[in-house]
Amino acid sequence: MGELFPVTYGRGAARGLGPELTRRHGPPVIIAHPEPWASLEPDFGAEPAAVVMVEGLERAYLESLVRDLPPGPVLGIGGGSAMDAAKWVHYHGKRPLWQVPSLPSVNACFTHMVAVRDATGVHYSADAIPEMVFVDFDLMREAPAHLLRGGIGDVFTCHTARHDWEYAVARGHTPAWDAFAAAESLRIVAELHELAPHIREREDDGIQGLMELHRLIGRMCDDYQHARFEEGSEHFFAYCFEFVNGHTIMHGELGSLGVLIMSAIQGNRPEYAREIVQRAGVRHTPEDLGITWDEIDAALRELPAFVKRENLWYSVANDLVVGDRELTLAREALAF
Repeated sequence: MGELFPVTYGRGAARGLGPELTRRHGPPVIIAHPEPWASLEPDFGAEPAAVVMVEGLERAYLESLVRDLPPGPVLGIGGGSAMDAAKWVHYHGKRPLWQVPSLPSVNACFTHMVAVRDATGVHYSADAIPEMVFVDFDLMREAPAHLLRGGIGDVFTCHTARHDWEYAVARGHTPAWDAFAAAESLRIVAELHELAPHIREREDDGIQGLMELHRLIGRMCDDYQHARFEEGSEHFFAYCFEFVNGHTIMHGELGSLGVLIMSAIQGNRPEYAREIVQRAGVRHTPEDLGITWDEIDAALRELPAFVKRENLWYSVANDLVVGDRELTLAREALAF
């Protein structure tokens, strides 16, 4: 197995980073989201070379950052798009990199590649390795509670993704089955189940435990050069939901919604999935998420055609025939 990314945990771990970063490599270029940078700026302790609020992950925009930003090390602060934009500038500009995630919602701070958008879709590129990832418990607790709790999404997805991987391999599809990775998926979900109440209460141990699971998943993605063990029909449902309805909700909450629905359709311990969501306090009803049952139904009806059209990994979605039974299963999966 490859090495885990270096990480520093603690209350205030991201405060006062400016002098040390500047001493080591010169004034840093900060690529951030507004809220976490506004929180850290008063205590940063040094004048940055530049501060950019990330605008997206389109290839042309990322290339403009590499071209136009002044020299200096890169510090990413915020959510997944800030992490990925900083990684792109680090890799293509050959600059030192540090990362400060503001939510435990994605594993972007622990993965090598960048999810670049262009006219043909999402493509994974680059090979970024930070000098350090700073996980500041206080900074993460400044976010609304539902955003932090929704951070379980890209760990929780191992529950349905592993099932889809096994389903696909049995029907002759790649990537090849790996018993260790599959067992790790089960262990990761079991650990999430135990961490869930601590995540709900936003405790230090809960945040650190969740980030450690993201960190492990990031290493596994690099080791195996795929994410089959944590990306399956639940992610595909989320992508389809965005495509059909023209809007999105927080990735972790939408992913969790996908796990609840698809585990019921898979017949894959849906009661266990519901228990994890309850223990973690993740929002899951359409009313709480600001979406409608019609939007969920529309995404589910379109899902079989969507996965084939987009050439996504084979899963139960490929063979799904959506009728009243499946729509009822989806509603029952969220009715708790």
